[in-house]
Amino acid sequence: MTRPASRKVLESPRPDGGHLVKPERLQVVLEAIRDAGGRGITKAGLARRLGDVAMRTVDRAIQLLEEQGARFGKGREGRPALIHFTLEKAPDWDSRITPHARMALEVALMALKGTATELWFDQLEGLRTLADSHLSTRDRDLFRALQAHVCVRGGADDQQALDTKMLTQVLLALGHPEGPRELELTYKAASTGRTSARTVVPFTLTHDVFSGGAFLLAWDPAKQEPRHFRLARIEEAKALSKRGLIPDKVPMEQARDLQIGGWFSPGAPFRVSVRVGGTNWPQALQDAPPALPGVTVRKEKGGTVLLSFHATELSGPTRFVLQFGADAEVIEPKALRDHIAKTLKAMTAKYR
Repeated sequence: MTRPASRKVLESPRPDGGHLVKPERLQVVLEAIRDAGGRGITKAGLARRLGDVAMRTVDRAIQLLEEQGARFGKGREGRPALIHFTLEKAPDWDSRITPHARMALEVALMALKGTATELWFDQLEGLRTLADSHLSTRDRDLFRALQAHVCVRGGADDQQALDTKMLTQVLLALGHPEGPRELELTYKAASTGRTSARTVVPFTLTHDVFSGGAFLLAWDPAKQEPRHFRLARIEEAKALSKRGLIPDKVPMEQARDLQIGGWFSPGAPFRVSVRVGGTNWPQALQDAPPALPGVTVRKEKGGTVLLSFHATELSGPTRFVLQFGADAEVIEPKALRDHIAKTLKAMTAKYR
């Protein structure tokens, strides 16, 4: 009788003592050297951490860790001079998080909280807990000391709670393995406050810091055009079994790539050119160009810069340009110049 082939199980790398040192002891040695930081730890100190083992056990542990990818600094100090081990590189199997990586995660979470997408922030809370459990004692202390000196400002503070059941249905329709499914929505319009039901084909979830919102970009078969739905205004959603069909993905890709602040138009894209002056704006724009579609910032004579980007609709560029006040002038297109002039005229009338 032929035996069935055994199924090979792939596992993540683990510390292997090669029958010389127990894997648990390798982990203790690694953590002891990591926690010692820049001052390092001697062989005697490692032996004590292992429970007063023989020095040859420490030597074997160091050798095995180096064979598994670890790299240690070995500085000599004191009289007589003793080797102090410091960690320069962890072995390949190590799963510890550095304080820098933990700080990067914290900044990302703070940024998410400031872009009106608190649901994603809530979902990542579990990742935060997992990361904390993979910090060494020393690195956890370092991270907590740094945490008090980092902040993220700007964006929007949207306290609207998203319905998890609704979002689950959106994700099920959007992420179906065989392609997006049709999605039934009950949506509350911003302009009228009325709710309506519609069936759409989801295309992309977009997160717009400029407008402070998370949106579902979908194809609306009834109107034969792309539509943006703010997630916070979707009251109910149901993923259907029918596969969603989008006759032409070009308008969808254009709406995804060229929207500004949630605004887009199915019309042809146009190039916006804005001359920006003032005391601080030109250098600020060169240091950190805005995340606009196809943006370029070119320094000009006289201290101004020419800011250029793509758009498909006038409202988004108008909102962006007005933040510069009298320091900005739209060069092209004429339609945008006229739109801003009309907007400023209406604004001026309010202050007479």
